[in-house]
This record gives sequence, structure tokens and C-alpha cells, in this order.
Amino acid sequence: MSQDDLDNLDVDKQAAKKKKMTFERFVQQFNTVDYNNIGGWPLSVKITFWIIIFIAVCLLGYFLAIQPKMEAIDQAKVQQTSLLKEFKKKDSDLRNLKLIQAQLLQMEANFNQQLLQLPKETEIPSLVEDINLTGVNSGLKFKNIKLDKEITQEFFIEQPISIEATGDYHAFGNFVSGIAALPRIVTLHDFSIVASSGANKKSDIPQISYSIKAKTYRYVAASEQSKKTKQPPGKKKSGGKK
Repeated sequence: MSQDDLDNLDVDKQAAKKKKMTFERFVQQFNTVDYNNIGGWPLSVKITFWIIIFIAVCLLGYFLAIQPKMEAIDQAKVQQTSLLKEFKKKDSDLRNLKLIQAQLLQMEANFNQQLLQLPKETEIPSLVEDINLTGVNSGLKFKNIKLDKEITQEFFIEQPISIEATGDYHAFGNFVSGIAALPRIVTLHDFSIVASSGANKKSDIPQISYSIKAKTYRYVAASEQSKKTKQPPGKKKSGGKK
């Protein structure tokens, strides 16, 4: 090994020793500081303390001032999203309000029109006559047509009408079409159809005996109002025997 290499090695050892001594000196200075004489502290100790104080102030400021504000901002963002969704929904409802109102008016008109097609209590006999006339004009021969007992539902009263008649298929088809064309609502149920050969044997078209249950309906409120108007004023109750 040359002399130059030995000199460089000595220089490196001295530099490492100097660094080690500098750190040890710093630790020694830090451990031997006089807290009553801050102005006499070494510069390295002062810088270390200023760094510690700066970090402590930053952490304290973050936890006391910045973090609560960030949480408040997050809550405000959530509330903003919720309010924005609510605003969009209400804006959509407002835009559709006129359409909904028009649909409501149309529904009310349809409902009132359906109510007009329901017969009143006083119109039931004339409706039975219309059914009878429709059957006769269609070619049916009625054996029996009578009103059955009313069935009270929640919003309407159902009035069954028992029908027994005879005729061919064409007459029955014309009768059903005529019932559908009546101005009042009438539905047909419980069909019982029995075919038999004609008595005169001159036609291949069989004669049919029909048993049908026709039903019409009355609105409950309208019927109750009618009964109230027909009911005579009640007599005053007597105070009892003296």
C-alpha cells in the first residue's frame, strides 16, 4: 500500500472520528443546557428546540383548528348532496305538477262519468224494463226476470237480476251486444246454457235455454243521500212519564 493510500485512510478515520465526536458533543450540550439561561444555549440546541416547538404548534393547530373545520366541511358536503337530491326531486315534481293536475281532472271526469252510468234506486225498475226490451228485440223469449236481494259492498250496492230465457245463438249474441250498449252499467255473470233440438224439427239450429245473472250497481254515498232526503224529519223524543 502506498503512502498516499495510507494518508487517505488516516483522513477518513479522522473525519469519522470528528463526526462521532460532533454527535456526542451535541448530545452532551443538549443534556447540559441551563434552562435558566436560554440565551446562552448553543446554536444547535436552540435550532432543535425551535423545530420541536414548531412541530408541536403545527400538531396542536391541526387537532384544535384544522381537523374540526375539515369534519364540518365533510358534514356540509353530505348535507349539500342531500339537499341537492331533495331540490332535484322537488323541481321534478314541480315540473310535473301541471301534468299531474291534468291527469287528476281527467280521472275525476271519468269517475263522474262512471257515476252517471250507475242507476239510482228509483231507476232500477226502468232498467229491468230496458233489459227485457233488449232481449225481446234480440229474439229471446223470457221465462223469468226478477230482482234478487241487494248486496252491500264498501263503496257500492250490487243489485243482481236473475234472467231465464230461450232463443238461438244469434239472439243471445244480439242480446249481449244490446246489454253492452245500454246507457247504464250492467254486467253478465253465471251463464248456464242448455241446447235442445227444435220442437218442429224444421231447423237444424238448436233452441237454447239461458240462465244468466245480470248485475248493476249503485254508488253507496248516492243511495245513502237519497235515503236521507226521503226520510221524514224525526219526532222529538218525549221527556218520559211524569
